[in-house]
Amino acid sequence: MTNLMTNQPAQSYKILGKFVVGSRLHNLYNQQSDWDYRGVHISSLKSILSPFAKNKNTIWIEGDEDNTSYELIDFCKLAVVGNPSILEVLFSNQIKEITPEMEELRANRHKFLDSSKIFEACKGYAHNQYNKMNLFEPDKRTPKFAVAYLRTLWQTEALLRIGELPCQITGETREFLYKVKYYDYTNFGDLIPELVRLFSQYQIKLAEAYQQNHNKFSPDIEWIEEFIERSYAEK
Repeated sequence: MTNLMTNQPAQSYKILGKFVVGSRLHNLYNQQSDWDYRGVHISSLKSILSPFAKNKNTIWIEGDEDNTSYELIDFCKLAVVGNPSILEVLFSNQIKEITPEMEELRANRHKFLDSSKIFEACKGYAHNQYNKMNLFEPDKRTPKFAVAYLRTLWQTEALLRIGELPCQITGETREFLYKVKYYDYTNFGDLIPELVRLFSQYQIKLAEAYQQNHNKFSPDIEWIEEFIERSYAEK
């Protein structure tokens, strides 16, 4: 039997973990907000080694829930290069389902951190959000991307400084980002002065955090490779 979603035999992969991400995780949701999930799955060793299997590194389902899952090898590669979406899976404190393998991986999440890669990946992701937000010619997407820009800088600065990625945004930062997220884009010009000020402030804080901690984290490639090898052998 074949799973039409993945082009793989129905039992050729196993879900290792599924975690809440997005606005529900960030404490920026309202009653209309979707539930977003991101997770990790592992394919069978047979399908990984087979030259004929059509394995998918990413499984994506969109509907009432947005549900994305990454194959273990691909997930580990993306974690080591500091992909912000992947790092959120390592630190999310809202767990939908989890296996012992994923518990071990998350318990060793600091072995995936690389200060320079995290800094560069954050800059790239934030730059992408900025290009999409059309700050000075706002449209319906502008509030979403403005919030993503600031949230990413805020989270990454904390990760570089304290080694933990804060999942829930709180205090005055949360109040302002919530206001931005649900603001009427036709009047978005009212917020531009404060946004520009915060863009500059958060950029400086991020740069300072990296300057002070640029050698703080480096990945343990040997442990990661051993974990991957063991996981597929046990699967």
